[in-house]
Amino acid sequence: MAEPAPDLLRLLGVPGIEALHPQPAWPPRPYDRRLRAPIGLDPAGAPVVLDLKQVEAGGFGPHGLIVGADGSGRDELLRDVLLGLALTHPPEAVNFVLLGHRDAPELEEVAGLPHVLGTALDLAHCPRQRRRMTEQLQGEVDRRHQLQMDGGHPRFLEYQEAIQAGDNLPQLPAIVCAVAGYDVLAADPALRETLLWAAKAGPRGGLHLVLTTNEIDSEQFRGLYSHLAWRIALRTNDEETSRIALGTPDAARLPVRNPGSGFLRTGMTGITEFQAVTSGTSASRLVRTLAGWSPPPPTAWLPAPAPHDLDTVLYPLVITDDGRLLAKHTHFSPQERLSTPIGVLDDPGALAHYSLLFDFAGPHGHLAAYGQPGSGTSTALCTLLASLALRHPADQVGCLLVDLDPGDRPLSTLRELGNVLGSAGADEPEQIAELVYRAGQVVRSREALFSSLGIESIEVLRQRRLHGEPLDDWPSDVFLLIDGWPQLRERFPDLVPLVEHLVDSGPLYGVHLALATDSWQAIDRQMRSKLGTTLELHEAGRGVEAGGHDIQVARPRIQGCPDLPTLAATLARFSAVSPQPAAVPQEPVAELPPEPVLEPEPELQPVVPQAPQPRSTVTWDPEANPHFAVFGEAGPERTGLLRALMREVTQRHPATQSKVLLFDYRSELRDAAEELGDHLVGYADDPETGADMLRDLHALLRNRLPPVEVPAAAVRERNWWNGPDLYLVVDDYDGVSAGPIGLSWLSPLLPIADDLGFHLLLSCTPRVPEDLADDPLLDRLCAMYAPREG
Repeated sequence: MAEPAPDLLRLLGVPGIEALHPQPAWPPRPYDRRLRAPIGLDPAGAPVVLDLKQVEAGGFGPHGLIVGADGSGRDELLRDVLLGLALTHPPEAVNFVLLGHRDAPELEEVAGLPHVLGTALDLAHCPRQRRRMTEQLQGEVDRRHQLQMDGGHPRFLEYQEAIQAGDNLPQLPAIVCAVAGYDVLAADPALRETLLWAAKAGPRGGLHLVLTTNEIDSEQFRGLYSHLAWRIALRTNDEETSRIALGTPDAARLPVRNPGSGFLRTGMTGITEFQAVTSGTSASRLVRTLAGWSPPPPTAWLPAPAPHDLDTVLYPLVITDDGRLLAKHTHFSPQERLSTPIGVLDDPGALAHYSLLFDFAGPHGHLAAYGQPGSGTSTALCTLLASLALRHPADQVGCLLVDLDPGDRPLSTLRELGNVLGSAGADEPEQIAELVYRAGQVVRSREALFSSLGIESIEVLRQRRLHGEPLDDWPSDVFLLIDGWPQLRERFPDLVPLVEHLVDSGPLYGVHLALATDSWQAIDRQMRSKLGTTLELHEAGRGVEAGGHDIQVARPRIQGCPDLPTLAATLARFSAVSPQPAAVPQEPVAELPPEPVLEPEPELQPVVPQAPQPRSTVTWDPEANPHFAVFGEAGPERTGLLRALMREVTQRHPATQSKVLLFDYRSELRDAAEELGDHLVGYADDPETGADMLRDLHALLRNRLPPVEVPAAAVRERNWWNGPDLYLVVDDYDGVSAGPIGLSWLSPLLPIADDLGFHLLLSCTPRVPEDLADDPLLDRLCAMYAPREG
C-alpha cells in the first residue's frame, strides 16, 4: 500500500489554512534564504528542499526540469513548488510567469496568486499569444537588466547583496518562469528558441526556468539541456529517459501506484530519493487566501487590449460640469498635424498600450484596412470617421463616403455628420461616380490654386487657413472613404484609375483615401506600395498594424451610445456643419448629371442629456448587504445611481464613521467628489492614481484582518481595530479592473466585509453567466447575492 503524501502546510509548520497569516508566513529574509521550496520527505522523514538560487548563492542552479510519465504527479509537483514559494515569499521577493497549454490545469489553479506577473496557458494553439509572451519575456529581462545597470550592479546577485547591505535601490524580485508540458510546446521552433534565450539571458536578471516534460527528446532539448542544473525524475515511461535525467534507470522502476515518488539530482552526482508533498484539494483555497494578502505586482504584464469604445482613446473629448459632451477640435499645428486615434496599439515588450494614432499629413496619407468578413474592416472606417468628426472641425476635415459593403452598410449610417460632404451606397451608382470625381476635383482645383498664389505645400495652405484666409471653399483636408474596394473595382472599373491617381497625388493637395477590403490582393501591387498605413484585421477589430504590433480598433461608440444611429445623432450635434464647395470647372463627364449645389445646414448646439426619471424607490441597507453592484451600459442612469448612494451614505453617517474612496476614470463624478467633503479620503481619475490608492487600501485592509492570537469572541464583536467604515465606489468597473492592479484581489475579502468595515459599490457593463467565471470578484459578488424579483 502506498505511503500517504506529506502535506505541504504541515511541512511548512502550519497546522491548517485557518492558521495562515501574512506576518509569520512572509518574514523579511536575506537573499541566501530565499527561493527555497519544500518538495517532499526523504526515506528517513527529513524534508527535501529545492533551492532555485544560482550555485554561487548557495543554490542548485537557476534552471531545472521535472520529468515524469502521465499520472506520476509531475504537474501537481510543479503546482506545489509554486505554492510552497508563494506561502513563504511575498510578491516583493518572487514573481511567477506561467506558460503552458490547454492540458495544464494545475497552472490554472495557481494563476490567481498575487505573485503572478503574467500567464499564457494556450501557447500550443495560439501563435499570437506565443508572440506576446516572447516580447514580454524579453522586455522584462531587458528592463530588469537596465535597472541593475542604473543601480551600479549589473549582476542580479550583486544587486540583491547591495539591497541587503542597505543601498536605497528599487526592489527586484526573482522571477520563476514555470513551463508546463515543454515536450508539447517545443514543437514550435520559435518558442524553443525563446526559452533557450531565456535560459542564457535569464540569470543576469534573476529569471529561473522550471520545465515539466513527459519525455526528453534530444532534438527538442538541443542547446537547452546543458542549462538545466537540477533535475527531478518521477516515474518515467522508459529507462532511457531516466538515464538522461539522473544517470540511472531507477525512475523507470518506481511504482505506478505511488504518484509523487521520485529522485532529485543536483550537481554531477548528488541524487536524493523523496516522496513529493501535496496541497491536494486545498490548492484553490490556498490561492484564494494568498490573493487577499497582497495586490498583484506593480509591474504585472499587461493583457492584450480588449474591445473598447472610441471615447477611451479620443482624448480631446471632455464632459462639461453641466453634463454636456464637448468635442475639443484640435487645429493643425506642427505638433498635432492631421492626426487622429482609432484604437490601441499593444507593445508587450514595453509593458504598455499606446494610442493607435495615425498622422495623415505625411506623403503617404492613406489608410487601408483588410480582412475577412466579420474582422471589423467596416467598423474601422466608421471609427475613423467618428474620430475625425470629433477631433477636427468641419472646415478643416471633410469626408466623402462610398459605401459598397454587402452587409448592413454601417458607414452610410453616419452620413448625417457635419463633416460629411456627401454619401452614396451601392444602389446609387451615379452618386458614387460623382463623389470620386469630386475628390479628384479638389486635387485639380488646388493644383491651379497653388500655382496662382505661390503656395508651396498643403501645409502652407493649412496654416494660412488657420489665420483666416479662406483660399478655397473646400475643407483643408478631404477624405474619400470607400467601404468595399473589390465591389468598386468590379462595378466601376472606370473609376479605378481616378482613385489610383488620388493615391499618387492626393496627399500633396490634402486629399486622402481610406478603404476597406476583404482581400489585400484585391489592391493593385503598385497601389499597395503607396498606401502607407495598413491594418490587417482578424476578428472583432483585433489585428496587426504595418509595424507588426498587435492592435485593437475601437468600437465607434461614445458615452455608451448603443448603436451607430444613436452615435450619428449624437455626433451630428457636436460637429460643425461642413461648408459645401462652390462649383469648380472640371472636365465634362457625359454620363453624370450637373453637380448639385448643397445649402449648408444651420449649426446645431450640443444637446444636454436629460436626467433619468425615477421609476421607483431603491433602498440599500449596508448592514444587511455590505456591497452594491449596478449592471448596465455606461450612461447618466448608471452613474446617477452611484451618486445617489454616496449622497445617502454621507447624509446618514458622519465623516468620523464613514469614508469614501472614489474611482472615477471617466470623470463623471467630479462634482460628487467635491460634495463629499470630509467623507472623501481618496479620488482617482486615472489608472496611476488608482493603483496607488489600491495599494494603500490593501495595506489598510490587511491590518484589519484578525491576527491569529485574537480570540473568537473578539472576532465576532469586531473590536480588534478601530476606525470608520470604508466605502470603495467604482464607477466603470471595467476600466478600473483593466488597470495595473485591478480589483480581483478583493474577491476573498468580500464575504468577511463586515469584519473589516468595508463596502464595495460598483457599476459595470452587463455580463453573461459564462463571463462571470473569468472574473473572480464579480463571480464572488454575484454568488453572494441571489437576484430578487420585484
